[in-house]
Amino acid sequence: MALSLALWLPAAAMTLGSVIAAGVAGKSSPAPRATAWEWGSAVVREWLAYFQVFGWRQPFRWQAMPDVAEPGRPTVVLVHGYLCNRGFWHPWRSALQARHWGHASVNLEPVFGSIDDMVDVLDPVMQKALAGGGPVAVVAHSMGGLVTRAWLARQATWPEALKTVITIGSPHHGTWVARWANSTAGRQMRLGSDWIASLAARERPEDARRFLCWRSLTDHVVFPPAVAVLPGATDRVVRSAGHVDLAFQAPVMDESLAWLASAFRSPADRTRS
Repeated sequence: MALSLALWLPAAAMTLGSVIAAGVAGKSSPAPRATAWEWGSAVVREWLAYFQVFGWRQPFRWQAMPDVAEPGRPTVVLVHGYLCNRGFWHPWRSALQARHWGHASVNLEPVFGSIDDMVDVLDPVMQKALAGGGPVAVVAHSMGGLVTRAWLARQATWPEALKTVITIGSPHHGTWVARWANSTAGRQMRLGSDWIASLAARERPEDARRFLCWRSLTDHVVFPPAVAVLPGATDRVVRSAGHVDLAFQAPVMDESLAWLASAFRSPADRTRS
């Protein structure tokens, strides 16, 4: 019975969340909209991704792949989302290592605390990466995108070594489902929250041009879909992917890695290519 509950309760929750998300998106989002088949496919893949991430990588493998420092070479800082840890990023770490790029990560804490406190955890990781002598980029999932933006808002200017930020399913404008959240971070991620308004007021509008924002039409956690993109950022849409699965979709990883490769090349290299 316990095994059955462990298997099927997440699926039931994802299905219910998807029904709610589809209804909210249908009322508030302009076209395009996902079909019923795309929603159903997203739930199945999300269920599989859920067990890979929360049933294996995060509880048992979060220390299995250490950070890799490559002085003078590109470094990608990986910033996870709510209720996650550095184990979330294993497929990305493998892809980065295959390209001989360095990577660094964090365990954002306190888990149920303020996003501002999580910025304090991210800061030494960012400072170390920026001091490494090579180009730096950030790839952030979900709440990690807000933590990254809050870190950037503390900087006097955009760091010269930081070439780009990629966010995947990040609630840049909050998310409808956070109305039921009671943790500090959860309340900060509510649609139109005072915290999000304060963050936007502290940011440099031109910084958004350096962002690549991924969103899904079938995200059952961050919705409606438009909340996952910053004004002025490069917007990429996946039609069918759940919130966790979105980070590991082949088009997302492939295009993001190509985007990073371009950002890491010098202007002269990009001109020659």
